[in-house]
Amino acid sequence: MSELPSSDVPLIAGATRMLLAGDGSTTLLLEALLDTRLTVHVERQEQVPVRKLSAAAVAALDLAADGTAVLRTSALHTPAGVEVSRNTVVFTAPPAGWSGSADDQAPLGRRLREGRTRQHREILSSGTARWQEGGRVRPCAYKEYVITCDDGQRLYVHERFSPDRVRPLPDTEQAGSLPRTG
Repeated sequence: MSELPSSDVPLIAGATRMLLAGDGSTTLLLEALLDTRLTVHVERQEQVPVRKLSAAAVAALDLAADGTAVLRTSALHTPAGVEVSRNTVVFTAPPAGWSGSADDQAPLGRRLREGRTRQHREILSSGTARWQEGGRVRPCAYKEYVITCDDGQRLYVHERFSPDRVRPLPDTEQAGSLPRTG
């Protein structure tokens, strides 16, 4: 795979729709679209009270209000260090095939595939969110979903994609039949 030059035009809207509608590995789709391998850089991973989590994550995982869960924030990067996505993952225990370690630089989906962990992804929403960088806020594409693994473990995932790498959809265009929320 080659490294995508920073001067390349963002992906066409059709590719964005495929990325947002796909119910398989987002990392695999991003690597194919950008023609480069990606690694994950965990920015923060800690056990937190459920009350500190987003309402979407709590509802998606059906977490008890008095419980705790792991909150992991990370970013996918190209080999040259270009940030492609920013991700939030919430889980109570790692599924079989993934250690859940913050030191693991393989993206979650790749690690689950390597571990032959059977999984199902349910897309909760997708659309347009905000990408903040260097004091500048721009629209970006986002997707949120739940991964349910055969061992019963569930993970909530919210991904925002760099508008320099994935073109946000126009406000007038839907991501297939998926709900659009911000």
